[in-house]
Amino acid sequence: MKKRIKSRSLGREKDQKKALMRTLLVSLIENKKIVTTLAKAKELKPYAEKKLSLAKAGLENSESQKISKTRILKKVLPIKFVQELFLIAKVAKREGGYTRIIKLMPRKSDSAEMALIEWVDEVEKTSEKKISDKKKKTNKTK
Repeated sequence: MKKRIKSRSLGREKDQKKALMRTLLVSLIENKKIVTTLAKAKELKPYAEKKLSLAKAGLENSESQKISKTRILKKVLPIKFVQELFLIAKVAKREGGYTRIIKLMPRKSDSAEMALIEWVDEVEKTSEKKISDKKKKTNKTK
């Protein structure tokens, strides 16, 4: 019997799954949204939110706390993406729920459930830009 198993194995061993989560998080930070299977997206969501909460805690506290949180994040992510995660943390105004999962149509080849995972605040920021750009264009034509 499988008891007290909290997470999905995703058909991988422990270190393979850890590497998968790391690469998915790097892709999410780099592209702001990614399309993956629903199971991977559901596993990535708490992982990404914990890392973003660490970055946000580093911003809110003293300089020594920022250094400490940066070192913790550097164990998991390359330094370039740690800096980008801090930038995303500056934009994030909420206390949790930094990511959103949207279910998509199943994959054609094997009918795997697909999902889009994205940062919530980044999407709001870009949609506000698009709306303001449209307003500027309509004002210019009048």
